[in-house]
Amino acid sequence: MTHRTYSIGEASRLSGVSVRRLRFYSDQGLLPPAGRTESGYRVFTDSELVRLDLISCLRDAGLGLDAIREVLSKELSLTEALTLRLRAIEAEIAAQRRIAAALRTALRSPELTEADLRRIWTMTKLSRDERRSVVEAFYERVSDGVNIDPKWMRQMIEDSVPELPEDPTPAQCDAWIELSGMLNDPGFAANMRNNAKDIWDDATFDPKAWQTEGDAMLVKARDAIARGLEPASETGNALASEWLETSARLTGRRPDADFRIWLRAKYEQHDARAARYWELVAILRGQSPSSSPNREWLWIAAAMTHHLAE
Repeated sequence: MTHRTYSIGEASRLSGVSVRRLRFYSDQGLLPPAGRTESGYRVFTDSELVRLDLISCLRDAGLGLDAIREVLSKELSLTEALTLRLRAIEAEIAAQRRIAAALRTALRSPELTEADLRRIWTMTKLSRDERRSVVEAFYERVSDGVNIDPKWMRQMIEDSVPELPEDPTPAQCDAWIELSGMLNDPGFAANMRNNAKDIWDDATFDPKAWQTEGDAMLVKARDAIARGLEPASETGNALASEWLETSARLTGRRPDADFRIWLRAKYEQHDARAARYWELVAILRGQSPSSSPNREWLWIAAAMTHHLAE
């Protein structure tokens, strides 16, 4: 059977690929000509045009010449080649999203400095192990000089290390950038260390008892919120009184005037970023910020502030 032959100009018109690129593919060994004329010009057949279509498709998909050469020589299957390219594209998209998140965060800053931009840019590129190191360094600063239970601290670190997916959403990127800024803020670490010192340096402190009593109070606060009750309501006042007595009991103190003054100072000095911290962790986990117990604790804090001011 005789195959129709085409000059390089005809092959270019039929394929839409420039003559220059056809020569390039041919010189690279990707598209060997079917033969040559007596004058030495390349000639192609329908088989080469089909091969050219595949080369063009793979190039449009972003494959390099070496990968295309492996596909054409059967060293790499078409499925394997496209799978590799897809993974590369997905990684590139994820990287671009992280960069976009960094740019959004930078542009929100009223007085952006080069140091701020460098920090933001670096935070978006950290691996999970590197993000874990940032969290661990924060808790090391918080626990410095404080008698914190190592087991409790390890659990806090595990609960805080963000498990970002391969393709994080812009909200997750923004959350990590904001969280990393908090974790690297010496002032925030100092506030958390002062709070931890008041609790952990007390020999009577029982973290399990605090967890049990705290969970029970959260349930009551959640019910009050669902009923539309304000922290300054009669129910809020009753729950605040109950939590006052519980706090005194758990710290081995009496709910007297001195304890009320001490506790009121603690609530007034409370760093709002402590609540925001867990909202950001929830976002990084792909959850709603409201999935953290912040709403309930903020309601309790407001009830306590109102109760202690009386």
